[in-house]
Amino acid sequence: MYSILLDSSDRYLALGIVKDQKLIDFIQYEAWQRQSEMMVSELQKLMNRNHIHNNDITSLVCGIGPGSYTGLRIAMTIAKIMATALNIPLYPVSSLQILKNDQLPSICVINARSGRSYVGVYENEKVILQDCIMTNESLLSYINDHPTYQVCGDVSYLNIEGKKVNILSQMAELMPYLKPCENILGLTPIYMKD
Repeated sequence: MYSILLDSSDRYLALGIVKDQKLIDFIQYEAWQRQSEMMVSELQKLMNRNHIHNNDITSLVCGIGPGSYTGLRIAMTIAKIMATALNIPLYPVSSLQILKNDQLPSICVINARSGRSYVGVYENEKVILQDCIMTNESLLSYINDHPTYQVCGDVSYLNIEGKKVNILSQMAELMPYLKPCENILGLTPIYMKD
């Protein structure tokens, strides 16, 4: 019936509801370092606004990283608890993949701080460059070497422009291609340090 989408891997708190493979409602706003205070209450508001009860939820989709250490754990913990309690599937998705542009090959970027970036490159559902961490200098060189690729994400810290997408719409579009997690309690966020 309904799928719940959750992501707090970067600066945003993002929650959505999907019905019949369409995003029907969402909440998405910048909540840097405040997602833990707000995510549960915002999810409840979203469900109440759409008259959705726990037993109406048939699956969950969650961004699993790379991204903010604390941010990743917030959405993922909520998703794991709900999936286990409701005995429903949980579909993990790369937090970079949900930034991609469906029309062009996409260099998807999240600020990893300390002069580094999380990077993944996608074309439609094909992975061109597996999610990794790069120095900002290497990333800018990669971008220059691929002028026909769309840079996606908040890349203002690199002093360039990137395409910002509604990550929840992208998560909804990716749902048919995702595989359910086989061991929900064993699912861990993707942390990248080097």
